[in-house]
Amino acid sequence: MVRSELLQKLCNIHPNIIRKDMEKILEIVFSEIIESLRRGENIEIRGFGSFRLKKSNARKARNPKTGESIYVNEKKGIHFKMGKTLTKIINNKNE
Repeated sequence: MVRSELLQKLCNIHPNIIRKDMEKILEIVFSEIIESLRRGENIEIRGFGSFRLKKSNARKARNPKTGESIYVNEKKGIHFKMGKTLTKIINNKNE
C-alpha cells in the first residue's frame, strides 16, 4: 500500500472528513513520527508496534570487488518491532 491508497481508504472510512483535511492529518502524523525519530525518541503505537533508532558505529571494511580497505561512516537506521496484537493478526492467531 502506498500513501495515496492509505489516504483513499481513510477517506472512504470517514466520508464526513474532507479529503484535504484527511491529507493534512496524515501529513501531521507522519511528520511527528519523523521529528520524534530525528530527536532520538522511541515511538510506540499500542497494538501496532514500536520504532526506534539503531546506530551503526563507524568501522573499517573491505571492498569485496577490489579487496581495498575502506572506512564506513557511522549511520543511523530505524528498527521496527511488531506489537503483540499485530503479530497475532499476521500469524492468523485468533486468541
